[in-house]
Amino acid sequence: MSIKVHNTLTNRTEEFRPDREAEVRMFVCGPTVYGPSHVGHAKTYTQFDFIARYLVASGYEVTYLQNITDVDDKIIRRSAEEGVPPEEIAAHFENQYLEDMAALGNTRVDIHARAHDHIDAIVDQIKRLIERGHAYQLDDGWYFDLASFPAYGKLSGRTELRPEDSVSRIDDHSKKRNPGDFALWKGRKDGEPYWETELGQGRPGWHIEDTAITETFFGPSYDLHGGAVDLIFPHHEAEVAQMEAASGIEPLARYWMHTGLLRVDGDKMSKSTGNFLTIRDALTRASARTLRYAFLSQHYRSSMELNDSTLEQARGARRRIENFARTIDPAHTDSPANTARAAEAWKAMRECLDDDFDAPGALAVLFQYIREQNRAEEPTGPTALRLIEDVNSLFGCFDIPGSAQSDAVIDHLVRERDRLRAAREFAEADAIRDQLTQQGVVLEDSPEGTRWWKETTS
Repeated sequence: MSIKVHNTLTNRTEEFRPDREAEVRMFVCGPTVYGPSHVGHAKTYTQFDFIARYLVASGYEVTYLQNITDVDDKIIRRSAEEGVPPEEIAAHFENQYLEDMAALGNTRVDIHARAHDHIDAIVDQIKRLIERGHAYQLDDGWYFDLASFPAYGKLSGRTELRPEDSVSRIDDHSKKRNPGDFALWKGRKDGEPYWETELGQGRPGWHIEDTAITETFFGPSYDLHGGAVDLIFPHHEAEVAQMEAASGIEPLARYWMHTGLLRVDGDKMSKSTGNFLTIRDALTRASARTLRYAFLSQHYRSSMELNDSTLEQARGARRRIENFARTIDPAHTDSPANTARAAEAWKAMRECLDDDFDAPGALAVLFQYIREQNRAEEPTGPTALRLIEDVNSLFGCFDIPGSAQSDAVIDHLVRERDRLRAAREFAEADAIRDQLTQQGVVLEDSPEGTRWWKETTS
């Protein structure tokens, strides 16, 4: 295992070394569930789903944690507009989000943690910040004092807001000690949800939810924190300040990874500006496989445009791979040259993916392999099928009917091998065994007959 990761914290590409050797604790900021999820979310979560899959394929035991922000100003505003309790708004759009992720094949998240389930942990973390002199109280709640944490800005390289930042998440108050001080706990207001706590009646600020959740599951320091690039400041910077100030332990995360933005006609896709395409609307224009391929054909750190042209290119590229898979003859016994070409292609793809999860580089290797196989005189056999299946286990975006041997086909081949052995046609029987072995099927001969099972591969 030798994976390199571009670390936002150091602005360098570094060898990935989790704290617990072969175990990865991974957190990615989840959605604020006040409206339908858009394809900007789809890009980020599809790319982190791919990263988690590749870490697992590389031998790591991955725990992938994602929060659900279900207590927030935006949810409360929508609740007031629609006359529906905020918890119903949050529950509705959380369910819709989870359905959208399932439709896209994003299945690697192990834990979805809702903010409202972790109020005690949030209060406990704020109390520690108060005791350590990092928080102060105003008439509307508790605030983090940036002046008490000199390292603020070490992730983003800045400490002040810019016009494109989420100003609403900083919280305005004329008596704040520093302009960038942000709310940890918001005092009760009429018509808003609140909890009875040692901090008084109220609800959590936005930033504190994430660090309380990650500390609950991972402790004060863990391996990998991900999210979209627009969250670096102020959200992720605030997370660093809160957790490191509360615990006295650094770093909050050893590696920070950020996905590039999705743009429409040159503008960032965002629900707050109204410039967005929901995932469900996108799925009426392209299949989930085509959307997934479009996202994974770009490097996760790159920004991208999603439009009809992008989708058509993704659809065409995906079909080239699927059409190649349909030319494979699973009954062919591959020559050493065929087997070697597939092995070399897989090795080259892994080398690309080891280099900061370079998915487009890996796909370029795959297309080169397909071109070489199409020019070869020998038929394409089962080693190519295994390669495509291994690729699809990572990318999850190819429709290859019958690519994996069905149980019925395997049973037929096993019975045919038994017949050939009984007829003492051992060369033909061995050829079937070799064919099945290349496809990951293990055979065990016994006096009672032949047993078989499928070997698990990365």
